[in-house]
Amino acid sequence: TLSSSSAASDVYKRQVNQVELHPALQNRAVAAANAQRGIITEAWSPLAQGAVLGDGSVIEIADRHGKTPAQIVLRWHLQQGRVVIPKSVTPARIAENLDVFGFELSADELAAVDLLERDGRTGPHPAEFNG
Repeated sequence: TLSSSSAASDVYKRQVNQVELHPALQNRAVAAANAQRGIITEAWSPLAQGAVLGDGSVIEIADRHGKTPAQIVLRWHLQQGRVVIPKSVTPARIAENLDVFGFELSADELAAVDLLERDGRTGPHPAEFNG
């Protein structure tokens, strides 16, 4: 582990912090702390293992743009400056996940996705993980 001394932090400045982050668990305090320190936030489980893809507001936004709910959630992440690397082994889904740059979500659409916050963790809590 890295020492908390200033000499060590000068040499080993963290560049990216990967945390569970998706519409149902937005980890706003962590993302804000990262931004304050110039650290890029990478969303782990950016699609909440599919848990938010059936939400009515996400589906409505997807229909409006002619995109899938997954593409809407990925675009939501990107427009907020996060790195996202969604997991898939299906070639069609991988191509779909890359097709998120030809449209933008409006401020109202971003806000609608923001409203999905519900402390909906899909992975183990880092303060309780011992595995």
